[in-house]
Amino acid sequence: MPSTDIAEALQQHGYAVVRGFLGDGDIPDSLLRFLEGAEKFHDGVIGDLPAADMQRIQARIAATVPAVAAAMGLAIAVDRFGYCAIRIRESHAAPSLRLPFDQHRDPKTAPGGALNWHLDHFSYFLHGDHRNYLICYMPVRKPDADLANVAIVADDVVARLDPQLHQRIQGRGALRFRCVEADTLDWFRLRFPGEALAIGDWYAIEDLHDASPGWKIGFDLEAHKVVPHLAVGDLLIMRADVIHRTHDAGCDRISVRCDALPAQAPRLDTLRGLLGITLRYPFMSRKRRYNIRLWLRQQWRKRLGRTA
Repeated sequence: MPSTDIAEALQQHGYAVVRGFLGDGDIPDSLLRFLEGAEKFHDGVIGDLPAADMQRIQARIAATVPAVAAAMGLAIAVDRFGYCAIRIRESHAAPSLRLPFDQHRDPKTAPGGALNWHLDHFSYFLHGDHRNYLICYMPVRKPDADLANVAIVADDVVARLDPQLHQRIQGRGALRFRCVEADTLDWFRLRFPGEALAIGDWYAIEDLHDASPGWKIGFDLEAHKVVPHLAVGDLLIMRADVIHRTHDAGCDRISVRCDALPAQAPRLDTLRGLLGITLRYPFMSRKRRYNIRLWLRQQWRKRLGRTA
């Protein structure tokens, strides 16, 4: 698929699928063994992927993504990409209530590591720019192409159904999107005191700005989603400001994720970069501090462990 076609799909819909992006030789067995035994951090993320096993995947990305970004007019760091893996565990259980309710935490937890509707949090907390940012998902272990996929609300659909929402999420992250349900109505009352709430209403949950709990949106995300079915080796590439979620945890799935970072993204893998964000931490919004504190603690443990 030519880079110009990928760029056109990203500009119109916010996402594109490239079938067979990775070949059989691009996913070594040693990488799969590492991923199957690796300890995940947060939200199913596996970090520190073995460099030797990632060379061919990285070469595919380097040969494709910079040209796509250039065709879109995005300012990305063409010489560095962020890599991790995302693991979903098969589970057919229903989401469970998280009691007692805390207005800052989701009222329900999903099984298997599945994530509900959102715009990514950590990438936005760390870099603050989802306009010049692309996310790539490549399944490397996935027994069924019909299961454990990513659901998306296309950018042009959002623009048509709720122009105000579309305007507010351009270049944004750190947002959740939730529907008021009978068993979560009390949670919404905590989060939106005084709001005239009704079961079936949808809300954007603001996770960056302390002054705003969020706002009501104008349509049902579930009724307008698209779910590309991905097989091993396929590429799903999407803009970071496109609303998405884990569609289901119907099978075990491991995907390699590549983040094309903004050109001005700080080098958080360096001591200078880590010191910089640590010094800014006390001046961040309360919501932002709440969300990155565990990540920051982990990064310092890793840094001190290497120098000990």
